[in-house]
Amino acid sequence: MANDEKVRLNTLEVWEFINEGGGMGMMGGMNMPHPMHLHGMQFQVLKRRGVRHEGYVDEGWKDTVLLMPGERIRLLVRFGDYAGLFLYHCHNLEHEDMGMMRNYLIENTTASV
Repeated sequence: MANDEKVRLNTLEVWEFINEGGGMGMMGGMNMPHPMHLHGMQFQVLKRRGVRHEGYVDEGWKDTVLLMPGERIRLLVRFGDYAGLFLYHCHNLEHEDMGMMRNYLIENTTASV
């Protein structure tokens, strides 16, 4: 697990997901959307950049956001309530199976040992 995949309990962070298009593994050079999902947390969409599509509803708290090819999205993530190991991943099962799934750790740095 990378150091930037460790966060402190009861904090806010800005995360950015980037879908540069292209492909991975057996998908070759196909441009594909990625519904990105965070387990156990909610976030708000701060900003989208890149290809604009009609019909987005970015207001409110979410746990999944659709990221189209050529887009970047910035999220405000609230890490409250629970410490522990969680997942973030693309909600396309085939993409998860090919590696678009990672862990992140929420650490309670104020807990006594």
